[in-house]
This record gives sequence, structure tokens and C-alpha cells, in this order.
Amino acid sequence: MVRTRATIMDIARELGLSKTTVSSALSGSGRISDEKRELIQEAADRLGYVTNRAARSLRVNRIGAIGLHIPPVARSLAFYMDFAFGVTEGAAAADYDVTLFARGLTPRMAFQVDGVIAIDPAPGEPLVAALLANGIPTVSVGRYNGPGEERVQGTLEAHHAELQTQVLDHLLARGRRRPALLAIDDAIGSSWAVDTRRNYMEWCLRNSLEPRVHEVAANASPRDLIAAITQAVDIGGADALVCGAQGQAAQSQIVLESRGFALGKDLDVVSFAGAAALETGNPLISSIDLAPRAYGKAATELLDAIIQEPDAPPVHRWFEGASVHLAS
Repeated sequence: MVRTRATIMDIARELGLSKTTVSSALSGSGRISDEKRELIQEAADRLGYVTNRAARSLRVNRIGAIGLHIPPVARSLAFYMDFAFGVTEGAAAADYDVTLFARGLTPRMAFQVDGVIAIDPAPGEPLVAALLANGIPTVSVGRYNGPGEERVQGTLEAHHAELQTQVLDHLLARGRRRPALLAIDDAIGSSWAVDTRRNYMEWCLRNSLEPRVHEVAANASPRDLIAAITQAVDIGGADALVCGAQGQAAQSQIVLESRGFALGKDLDVVSFAGAAALETGNPLISSIDLAPRAYGKAATELLDAIIQEPDAPPVHRWFEGASVHLAS
């Protein structure tokens, strides 16, 4: 005999609550205590209740999906993949599917999503500008500066200036007076890349140090990275390398050690966006762990809150999950 799927009325009857209370709890709306919401969800799981997403979408005029935009130039970096996994986890918890915008903007592109997360959007990124022009609720991870920026409803940022200053001060405490920045080149133009360069320059000015900036693409080839290291160390005399892009500190370690340099003695290496295990778990490299999975989940939670309350004013949140790991 086929078992009939449990309904909201079954749950309400089981708990002695109203249908409206149960429906609100399961949809994440309404003023219901966390304890009661948890009790209702437990009953729903026990009775085998399954949300009818299609019916729910019709009732609330929603699609049941959110979009994710990652800059094409950065998609090879593990940080963005981990961030996307975090978005997926957060979306599943909030009952959304996730659409990755893999193509550039096309004339007939339709945005079949309830909202979008755009991470490190370049100024004037056409796809982001089009999303905003179409009134799609948008969360920018990192600031977006471009057409329609006044329509961004949520901005999420880590405390980059404080985190980077903490790592740079550690270099100074270790006696490094000639730290060079391997800066992500201006081709990206994201607020993170711009702020990182400015934070380094201002830190050098505060400490009466000569800035030493060498531009490197986020996805630089080994040959280009070696050329930048040669320019910074062999020619520029740097006693520390500060790497902007994820993974470049670990690659720099390999290059430097192959040349006979001892990390921690002859040179220090820093990553402003540490790669898991290779950099954040490396005792010879000082790094900032931006916790990309938690970052992605936090972005989804912010977007969901905006979708739930579309008339709320724009909001800025700080992501508190990043941490610093200092070489001993």
C-alpha cells in the first residue's frame, strides 16, 4: 500500500497548532520562536513531510533558485570553488537551487533567479550591471563600483585592512624592512585587489618603508611568477614576499627553496588569501584564511534575508569568519 505524503494539516494536528503557524515555520517566515520552529521541523521530518516547491513558488511568486557570478579570470582559483560550495550549502538550507552564470552577458539572456551573489565584481561588469538594471536582488561580496551600484541591496566584506595589517606588522616584528607585494594586476579591478594594494602602500608609508610592488596575474603561469620573484628578490633585494593571489605563496616557497633560500631565515613569505593546507597550514608561511566556505554560506544567508524582505534598505555586513595564521 502506497503511503500518502504528510501534509501541513497532518503536522498541525500532530502538534495541536494552527495550519498558518506550521506553514510559516516551514517556509521560514512569521514571528515564531526558534524552539517552536525546531519542534515543527522535527515533526515534519518524522512524518515525512516534503515541501512542494512548485506550489510554494507560485504562492510567493518566487522561482526557488539563486544565481552566482564569479569573475571568469578567477574561476581557476580554489578559493572561488570553495566559496561556491559554501553558497550551495547555504542555498540548500534555505531551500534554493543555485545557478552559476558561466556565460557573459548576451542580448536575450533571461535571469530566472530570485536573487544573485556576485563575488569580487569588477567595476562596470556588464552582467552585474544588467542584473541590477533588471531589479534582481543582488549581494556583492566585496564592493561593486559601476552602473547601478546604488541598487545593490547587500554588501558583504571581510576585515581585509585589519587582517592584512596584522600580517604585515608580524613581518616588521621579525625585522623585515624590504617586503615586496606581488599584487594582483589591474585587469581584475575588484575592490579586494584595489584595497590590498592601498593597504600595503599605506602600511609602508606609516612605517617609513619603501613600497615594492610587482604586478602578477591571479592565474599567472609559473614562468611569469618566477619572473616576478626574480625581479623582487634578486634585483629588488626584497627580504619578504607578500602574495595577493591564492596559491602564489606556496609556489614562491618552492622557487625560493630551490635557489637555496631558507624561509623564516633568509626570507619570509606571506599569503593574503591562504590556500588550505598549502599555506594556511604551513608553519613557514604567514597567511590569512578567508574561510571561503563559511564566506559563501554567509553571503547566501544575507541574500535570503534580502529576498524575504525586498523593501528593506540596503545593508552592509562584515564577515567575521576570517583568521590569521602567523609563521613562527
